[in-house]
Formats: sequence, C-alpha cells, structure tokens
Amino acid sequence: MIKIKRNNFVFGMISKINIKLLITLICFAFIGTSIYGNFESLSNQVIGSQEILWLSGGILFSFLSIIINAYAWKFLINNIGCNTSNLNIIKIFLATNIYKYLPGGIWHFISRFNTLRLELSTEKSIESILLEPLLMLVAGLIFVPFGSFNILIFILCWSSTLFFLPTFRQFLIKKLKSMKANFFTKIDHLKDRKSAKNNQNISRRMFYPYKPLSVEVIFVFSRFLGFLCCINAFSIGSLISQGELIATFSLAWIIGLIVPAAPGGLGVFESVILFSLSSHLPEAPLLASLLCYRLVSTISDILAALIYPVRKLFKG
Repeated sequence: MIKIKRNNFVFGMISKINIKLLITLICFAFIGTSIYGNFESLSNQVIGSQEILWLSGGILFSFLSIIINAYAWKFLINNIGCNTSNLNIIKIFLATNIYKYLPGGIWHFISRFNTLRLELSTEKSIESILLEPLLMLVAGLIFVPFGSFNILIFILCWSSTLFFLPTFRQFLIKKLKSMKANFFTKIDHLKDRKSAKNNQNISRRMFYPYKPLSVEVIFVFSRFLGFLCCINAFSIGSLISQGELIATFSLAWIIGLIVPAAPGGLGVFESVILFSLSSHLPEAPLLASLLCYRLVSTISDILAALIYPVRKLFKG
C-alpha cells in the first residue's frame, strides 16, 4: 500500500512538471556551459566594419521575413473563406508579433484572436490562429531533407504538405481545437460588443493553401538568409555545405517553434544548432554567430512592430 502511494506521488509530481519549461532550462544550461567553456575565445572575436555589414544584412533579411510571414497569414485567412476587407491583416500581424516576448508566449495569439473576432466568426478566428503555426511547421519541414538528400527523409518531411488536403485539414482543425480548448476558454471573457458581426456568411469550401504555403516557404528561406549573414560575419559559412546549413537551421527553428517555453525558441534553437554543427564548425565563432542572430532577430521584430506607428507619426 505504501509503495502504491509512493508511486502515485512520483507520477503525480512528474505530471505537474512543465516538460517544455524543463527542456528550455536544460537548453539554457547547455548554452551557458558552452559560453563558459569558450569564454576566452568568444572575447577574442572581433566585430569590425565588415562584420557589421554582414549583421546589417542579417537584420534586413530577418525584417523582410516578418513582412513575408504577415502576408502568408493574410493569404491563409483568405484561403479559409474569410472576407478581410474591413481588417488590415498585415498591420494586425506586425503590431502583435512583438507580444510573443511577453511571459507565456501566447499574447500575440490572444491579441490577434480578439481583433479578428470583431469582424470574423469566432470559429474562423480560432481556425486562422491554429493553422498559422502548422503552416510554418510544414514550410520548415520542406528544407530539412536538404542536409542528407535521403529519400526516406524527403518522403517523411514533404508528406507533411498533405496535412492541408481538405480531409486531413478538417481532422487537424478538430484535433487542434480540442487540444487548445482551454486557451480559448480562458480568453472568452474578452468579448467585445462588436462581436455581433461574427455571423457573417462564410464559404464552407476548402481549397489547398498553395499561395500561403509558398509564401511561408519564402519566409523560412528569408529567415535562413538572416542566419547565414550572421554565420558569414564570423567567416565560418564556407566551412559547411549550404544544404546542411539550411537543413540544420530549419530543424532547429521547427523545434524552437514546437517548444515555446521561451519566446522565439530562445535557448532551444541555439542548442540544436550548437549540438548539430559544433563538430563541423569552430565552437567559439558558432556561438558568436548564434548570439548575434538572436540579437538580429529581436531588433528585426522591434523594427517590424514600429512600421505602422512611425508611419502614423509622419502622417500626423
């Protein structure tokens, strides 16, 4: 009896552990240990005018990727049969993207949902929020096989594009809604009086999202170019094939997307890159590249969020 109670206590404690947070903390420890072990070499890394030029290129490509991502979301919303003529989807995306840095990592979704539901049905608002990360995931998987050109990996990763076929898509939407039911229940009290507009007529036909997915693929590639600029800033880009580099980047980015205990996959993304490439590239320059890329990404997010406020300021 005592043994059963003890086992129940242990399993109860395990169930209460936030797995995503635990993984993130382990990744932070891994990165911290690597920085500590390479501190002297890191301090010897020089950032001159050429390096600044490369990092500026990284900011430019990362900034453009956010704009591209906003358009992919707009095309996705149109694809699910919504009329967005009364909404500036690009503005909504850019203004809320910065909220992902707030504790919890869900506030950009909440803000978008509360804005969309003023003009769209609650069902379609939820659908547009849930499908966007899946679209990003599939777009990232397309690049993963480029590292090995293994036919099985190609089939496994590229078959993810079948998720958006009407039959699979309806099944996924139902599953995602049931998995995220608590998320939308918690924010249900934030209804606006204007939400009466929810009852607009919506086309029930489903079309494969060729356009949103194509634009999302360009987004991932633009994101990679920003990372490549940071790698080239420390002169290690030529030491590895571009195919392997984009495959590793995409895999790390996907894992960072799936484990969102920290904003933008902070710690997780860097750990996957470091673990995968440290045997191919000198560790200190790779660490410097990763730290700079995190800074570049954050600056890009801030700049993207300022586009419409600055435009309004100049118009005023």
